Amino acid sequence: MRSRRARSEGNFRLDFISVSFTLVVLVFIVVMIIPVAWAIFLGFTHSGPFQAGTTYAGLDNYRAVLADPAFWRALGIGVSYAMLTTALEMVLGVGIAILLFKSGQPIFTSLALLPYMIPTVTTALVWHWMTNNLYGIVNHLLLQSGLTDMPVDFAGHGAWAFGLVTVASVWQFTPFVILVTLSNLGTIERSVHEAAYIDGANWWQQVARITLPIIRTSILLILLLRGIWMFNRFDVIWLLTAGGPLGATSTLPIYAYERAFGDNSYGPAGATSTIIFGILLVLGIVYMRLFQPDKEIARG
Repeated sequence: MRSRRARSEGNFRLDFISVSFTLVVLVFIVVMIIPVAWAIFLGFTHSGPFQAGTTYAGLDNYRAVLADPAFWRALGIGVSYAMLTTALEMVLGVGIAILLFKSGQPIFTSLALLPYMIPTVTTALVWHWMTNNLYGIVNHLLLQSGLTDMPVDFAGHGAWAFGLVTVASVWQFTPFVILVTLSNLGTIERSVHEAAYIDGANWWQQVARITLPIIRTSILLILLLRGIWMFNRFDVIWLLTAGGPLGATSTLPIYAYERAFGDNSYGPAGATSTIIFGILLVLGIVYMRLFQPDKEIARG
């Protein structure tokens, strides 16, 4: 009886694991594989909401997209935006995380992570209100301090608009870097720093020669993730400037959106999405080959 019951319990656990694994695979296919495959398929078609049917287009959409100056401008803006925001997030996030870890005050940690808990729509509205040229507090402070003689239309001028979406993005997404870095700092043995202190190392030397080298692997992975996510960022830019003024903040995701729902042409949008996927795939492979975070983890 006991052996039969044990076999039945073992079969139940095996069936449960099999069913769970199957469900995970199905969810992955539905959420990840099908959208990517559909975007690739649309890139080779002439299709849209006002077209009678879908026809094969070959490489026409890719030729049209690559010949469009707006595509290359959006690519340049997207790369600049991703590099600038990622660099600022990494420097600020790692630095703030180290200071928070040193202070050990939960209230400061909670305040630092607060922007990441706020919905992106709310973040965009707050920054839009603060930088409004009529009633925004930023313009009020600039006028009161004498730094400017007239209100600045942050969302209406190219350089200011790019700065606005950059600052808003860094403000909201830096807490992610802080959170992940804090979790890794907690894995460092206190005895390591105590030994360094006994050997005469000051706090800065401990950070530069002990803390940063130990969490190097996590920093590299965060850098990769933040770069991909910021290159694909759509929501905060669209809500703040809608890619304007005159395309000054239009990145590739916004370019694809405008082709799909502005021009009502799914083919160029699908081609653009596939190009974005290809760019990130190639950069990800190159990044993994250069820094080899898997070997770093194995060594750690």
